[in-house]
Amino acid sequence: MTRAEECLRLVDELPASYTEALIAKLRSGSRAVSLPNPAYNALIEEFLRQATVPPNELASMLEVSLYARRPEPSVELVWTGPTTSVLPVRQTEQVLLEIVREAHERLTILSFGIFQIPRIVAALEDALQRGLKVRIILGERENQLDLTQASQRRELGGRIMELASVYYWPLDQRLRDQQGRPGLMHVKAAIADARILLLSSANLTESALERNMELGVLLKAGDAASRAERHVDALITAGNLALVFP
Repeated sequence: MTRAEECLRLVDELPASYTEALIAKLRSGSRAVSLPNPAYNALIEEFLRQATVPPNELASMLEVSLYARRPEPSVELVWTGPTTSVLPVRQTEQVLLEIVREAHERLTILSFGIFQIPRIVAALEDALQRGLKVRIILGERENQLDLTQASQRRELGGRIMELASVYYWPLDQRLRDQQGRPGLMHVKAAIADARILLLSSANLTESALERNMELGVLLKAGDAASRAERHVDALITAGNLALVFP
């Protein structure tokens, strides 16, 4: 088997995010990659053990292989509300539950509001139980910060608050207008494994998932999900998002 064929096989066997992490390490001149999954670690160690080319060259080969194996981006409309015969769409809750259940490694959810979503909560609890890393970013108004956070913690429940990482946008980090009014964390989105991105007008509330008119877009493949995930990572690192403690 040629080195190019070995690169293609590794890309087929590894999650794309792990391949990207390996490429970044090789670009830095390092061959030491430690991942949370022992089986994937073993695959990488065996691949590197047999590699005879310089790290930068190996990184380039993996990058080409990853691009060759990357599926074509897909775009799907997501809708809650009255249906028509013009376009078949799936409802917001259905798509969100699918994302939670199919995520393999990590999931980030952003929502301004959380209220009466038992099916989503149950799916998140199951995902945390199987070892999925879950981040939830919450929003609230300045004059309701403590009250809203307490309510959202109750809606999520003790299991999620214990096992997930729950964040908010601190008041001292927010942009303000000339009257001193702060901005809101108003994003409604879900990011799974740096490969699936749901952007929606819907909050995580009963009305948004069952009765409102809500429109969203589900993006798979491409780089939108990974860029959105890295952006959230950077906001946390910079202190723009802070942990909510139960």
